[in-house]
Amino acid sequence: MDQRLERLLDFFRQRGPLAVAYSGGVDSSLALWAAAKALGERALGVTVRSEFICGAERERADRIAACLAQVAGARVAVRDISVLTHARLRQNPEDRCYMCKQLVLSEVRAAARQILGPDAKLAEGTNADDDPARPGLRAVAEAGAVSPLAACGIDKRGVRELARLVGLPNAEDPSNSCLATRVPTGAELTFARLTAIEGLERAARELGLVDLRARLVPAENGDAVRLLVRPAQTLLAQSLARQLDERAHFIGFTHFSLGERT
Repeated sequence: MDQRLERLLDFFRQRGPLAVAYSGGVDSSLALWAAAKALGERALGVTVRSEFICGAERERADRIAACLAQVAGARVAVRDISVLTHARLRQNPEDRCYMCKQLVLSEVRAAARQILGPDAKLAEGTNADDDPARPGLRAVAEAGAVSPLAACGIDKRGVRELARLVGLPNAEDPSNSCLATRVPTGAELTFARLTAIEGLERAARELGLVDLRARLVPAENGDAVRLLVRPAQTLLAQSLARQLDERAHFIGFTHFSLGERT
């Protein structure tokens, strides 16, 4: 067995019962796979869904959870919360990620205690390459959650290598971020804005674009949007510009433009 994988399994064997904050991304999927293999019924994945999570990500989390159940016997509990009921979070402040992570981990803890018992610990999917200054990591520390991938020195490349090794179907999936990251800090997070962004990204993917972001640009007379694509797909995006512009205006954006993701 790969030594990195053995270290990860050993990390979990020394802990438990334990709940993994599971999103369906490759990092948390690998962490949940290892937890389930090492701890069996004493491991639990908890998916927390809110208005910040788009439909495609919800579907992916469900699909990967079904795979994890087959290959590792992993259990996943789903919890729904409303982040937009929190007035300060809705204002989209600088510490939005920290506040959101607090809510998510609080829900993971509640599910863990309900299903695994009061002594259940928390884990999440930060890897060794992730910036230690990320605002959400303060919430991780405050919650007393562990980051097994980072603790075992497994970086982004290692996560994908190990995910391929154990047969996870999302090993090659591009990374993604929540819908709130598409809205500039200080611009109010509303259900209408989030659904408009999700709608344009979905339309772009249906036209063949992948690994993209629709960035909202607030304006005096409404919201404009800038669709960012990888350089390899710039020509395709330009050929689809008219269709994308029509879709953006149909959704309610006042202006549409294209750009490249770096």
